Amino acid sequence: FKQKTAYEIGVRLVGSEMCIRDRSKGSLNAGSISIGKEIGYPYSLFSDPVKEMVAHFSNWADREMLKKLDAIDLQSLKIRQRIATSVRYRLESLADHEEAVARSLFYLSPRSLYETVDLIWRTAGDTSVDFNFYTKRMLLSAVLTSTTACWLADKSEGHNDTWDFLDRRIEDVMQIPKLNAFFQSKVEKCFGSIRGRFS
Repeated sequence: FKQKTAYEIGVRLVGSEMCIRDRSKGSLNAGSISIGKEIGYPYSLFSDPVKEMVAHFSNWADREMLKKLDAIDLQSLKIRQRIATSVRYRLESLADHEEAVARSLFYLSPRSLYETVDLIWRTAGDTSVDFNFYTKRMLLSAVLTSTTACWLADKSEGHNDTWDFLDRRIEDVMQIPKLNAFFQSKVEKCFGSIRGRFS
């Protein structure tokens, strides 16, 4: 992770948004901002500059995604379209930061990734609290990561290859509930046979 890139992320996404807050007071820390301007935002405002800026970068992308989603009638879409649209809007929000995205992938924490996929599912209307809650987030993590990699390498017009790739991955995810129901019915049938045999 190059220092120049870290500095640019810090100035653009931290400095410009003025979101640095004093840890004890929860308000803007003018002193830190002043010091940051002198020696560089990343290395004066964060205890762990690279990881914390990458986390902030991810959170910023999430917020930009929500802004785009607020402008459409998301609930009128099918669930798979809601998920695909969310992922697409998030990536489109990062269009001017491809190098930063590529470098940040090596430092993105599992927590930041989880926060993103959880936000996408909740925004899409997911209310599951059973095993499906974890399954959905695990699968979407793989979808988001692989689609991001595809997006970074995509040279097609309008990133059409990426959106096709995304649609295929979402379709795979949507098959999971059907598979779960199928295997559950088979297990119940099997146990039913065992109970009938030994009762």
